[in-house]
Amino acid sequence: MLLYAQPLTRVVQLTIDDLIRDEEDVFLRIGEPPSPVPRPVAALLLDYIAARDNMNTATNRASRWLFPGRRAGRPCRPDHLSALLN
Repeated sequence: MLLYAQPLTRVVQLTIDDLIRDEEDVFLRIGEPPSPVPRPVAALLLDYIAARDNMNTATNRASRWLFPGRRAGRPCRPDHLSALLN
């Protein structure tokens, strides 16, 4: 998050569709053009997507949020993500 200087209110609005894979490279769509993600961070991000939290409930199984919240169809709250980061 610090790498792209984005506030958490913007970060929680990202979806998995904002992550673009181009062969070996990964880009994050936070503006135009999409920003490249350094390879070590890209590997962590791709691993995270494969095991996102709050995906086991019936209401969240198809969630496209990068950081899904506990409520169906809603992203994680910025204050909750801040607590996790701390």
